[in-house]
Amino acid sequence: MEKLSLQKIKDLKKLHLKKYRDAQKRLYIEGETLIKDLIKHFPHLIEELIIENNKALEFEQLEIPLFIAAQNQLEKLTSLKTPKKVNAVVHFPSNQPWEKGQKALLIDQIQDPGNLGTIIRAADWFGIKHLICAPNTVDYLNPKVIHASMISSFRVNVSYQNLEFFIKGHLDSTFGAFMDGTDFQKINPDDIDFVLLGNEGTGISPALEAVIKNRIGIARKGSGESLNVAVAAGILLQHMTK
Repeated sequence: MEKLSLQKIKDLKKLHLKKYRDAQKRLYIEGETLIKDLIKHFPHLIEELIIENNKALEFEQLEIPLFIAAQNQLEKLTSLKTPKKVNAVVHFPSNQPWEKGQKALLIDQIQDPGNLGTIIRAADWFGIKHLICAPNTVDYLNPKVIHASMISSFRVNVSYQNLEFFIKGHLDSTFGAFMDGTDFQKINPDDIDFVLLGNEGTGISPALEAVIKNRIGIARKGSGESLNVAVAAGILLQHMTK
């Protein structure tokens, strides 16, 4: 066990910034539940633990370098409203490329980290192993995305590419989610390989809407004006994986 130095704190804080995360291929992850899941399922990815004094005894038997932190040090390090007592530096998850025959979600410029994290978590629940995102979508390694997705960010493969090009190669099996789309219950799940979800405020971009052949929707039964994109994703995931 080792105490955190001032220089160590400065180095760890850099990992909240995308340019440093990408350069070092490392993440600063917060939260006891998430860290314990990583220790259980992906111990090889954990570089070191950063733990508050009174929690250290629970982790000292692990063969992972352990740094002891005071409350005020964790407050300096956190990207959350309340600092967590158990944290870790973790190597990037290994992404596997999408292969023909695998179903996937297509993500068009979703900006809220909580929404993307929740979608990743839902995809993991329903056995969808790939999210293919437009370049302007929020970074899936943003700490807030990781916090919302929990360990699912390490099981679901997330990539960024030109969706227009991808969709044109899969026109018949790609369905764009629209308010006025055909009720999903009327569409055979076997026909759906890809569901495209749009930005929280503006929906699917005009460029992608222009190439979408199939429109899918969720029938409104009450008075709500719209569904949160992550909620809609969960409903459509349940259907496409039947």
